[in-house]
Amino acid sequence: MLKRTKLMFVPIMLAVLIAASVNVFAQDEGAPKIKTPHGDIALELIGQVLNVPMTPTSNQYGYLSAVNGIDSVFTSTPHNETTALFTFFTAATTTQVITNGNLRIVDRTGTTTIYLDEVPNGNFSDPSTFADGTPILTMSLKQQVILDLVENTFTAVNVNTVTSADSFTVGGSSFRLGKARDQFRTFISGRGNTTGTPAGFVIAGYIVPIEKTKP
Repeated sequence: MLKRTKLMFVPIMLAVLIAASVNVFAQDEGAPKIKTPHGDIALELIGQVLNVPMTPTSNQYGYLSAVNGIDSVFTSTPHNETTALFTFFTAATTTQVITNGNLRIVDRTGTTTIYLDEVPNGNFSDPSTFADGTPILTMSLKQQVILDLVENTFTAVNVNTVTSADSFTVGGSSFRLGKARDQFRTFISGRGNTTGTPAGFVIAGYIVPIEKTKP
């Protein structure tokens, strides 16, 4: 009886492994992924942050000012949110806040989505304009923010893990920004926004690929 059970177990395991492989291959179908060596800059971003008062919600949004492997990420000049082909929107939730003297350390989790907006209409007075394109990359988010309470400036580090990636076409060529389980680390600098709307923080930073997560 034991020997028969072992014999039945083998084809079941093979079926599971084949199914898992098919799922991974299906996620990796489409245009070739843009390849950036680990640690090199893959994407550059510019944006703003709006923390919803009296809630743990932080909305972070803007556009990509450079994408490694794509010559132009703007439809025309000037190069700003109104002409950017790629936008992003991060919906994050604060999970912990610790104050250390004049520093405030904030931990967040959430989701970041990058969009292709073939008819750019970015407007920092309307954050939803950065989330009305076609989603091409969706990632989970872990974020640490270190805020200087005196200077009203901050730095942030994000670790993003790709959950889905779709092919897109720019200039007649097809691309993908990643594959499932790819990871990226984002470095951001920001300061309080005193001149624009809405009130919040202005940010800029860059994204580098890091080691893929294990299945």
